Amino acid sequence: MIKGIGVDLVDKSRIKAICLKHGMRFENKILSLKELEELSQRKDLNKISYLSNNFACKEACSKVLGKGFSNGIKFKDIEVLRNTSGAPFIVLKGKASNLADDLNIENIYVSITDSKESSIAFVIGESL
Repeated sequence: MIKGIGVDLVDKSRIKAICLKHGMRFENKILSLKELEELSQRKDLNKISYLSNNFACKEACSKVLGKGFSNGIKFKDIEVLRNTSGAPFIVLKGKASNLADDLNIENIYVSITDSKESSIAFVIGESL
């Protein structure tokens, strides 16, 4: 049973401007240690695309949980990683994990697509 859905659209120009203004502070604010490691290890990743895609996923996932980031969930509580074939998956931690448990969400599905200008993420939370 679907317990929640979320979608988010991010303009890459906005992420690029934030990165130019704040540099690593922005990356350290929104990315977990594993995400930072993934970004640094994979030379095939475009940094702005990675940040924009992950930001869109985190926003969409916060909508699945029905709380958003203004209600106690932190960006680092939602980890967006890729498997060996490049497919994204989400790992919840902290308050995000607790909220998913409260909502009986057992599976989270994510799809990301991007263009030169934007990133879109779609997330579904499912209970069994």
